[in-house]
Amino acid sequence: MASGDMRAARRYARALFRTALGHGEVDEVAQSLAVVTGAVTQSPQLMTVLHHPRITRQRKQALLQQVFEGQVRPDVEHFLFMLIEKDRAAIIPNVAEQFLRMLDEHRREMDAEALTAIPLSETQKHALRQQLEAATGYTVRLTTRVDESILGGLVVRVGDKMFDGSVTTQLQTIREQLKQVKVT
Repeated sequence: MASGDMRAARRYARALFRTALGHGEVDEVAQSLAVVTGAVTQSPQLMTVLHHPRITRQRKQALLQQVFEGQVRPDVEHFLFMLIEKDRAAIIPNVAEQFLRMLDEHRREMDAEALTAIPLSETQKHALRQQLEAATGYTVRLTTRVDESILGGLVVRVGDKMFDGSVTTQLQTIREQLKQVKVT
């Protein structure tokens, strides 16, 4: 996606978020946007139709109304109509993503993923979550995955930051350091 489209998605999401926040309906709007995102993800053809230049705006709006009838809030449906009207259908998924990021920021919540060579116990998961929350000041939604190729240690992704304490990375670092050592 072009950087201009991403800026536009943030701008539209911010406007929708502020409106929802002002009306005390942030959670409800987020749920409707989740329905929209799910539909777009499950049916890429929907986005193709919404972005197609030969299909009239009225037909696109009618299609949205048909697809989301009774599933999304009227204000979210109206918001989608406005994006269609402004020829911004292509950014609908990004607007939803940006809205959810703003919601997380507002709630001071974030996602983190831990990659380990062996499964973590519930006690270890709890301790890791507490450490991440203390370090970030946010409530952390922690997911874990097992990847035996890291040999040991831990790789943690928090937001867009990656902390790699895996044995594999440590061995690679040592290998690189040894290559630079001159033997006399």
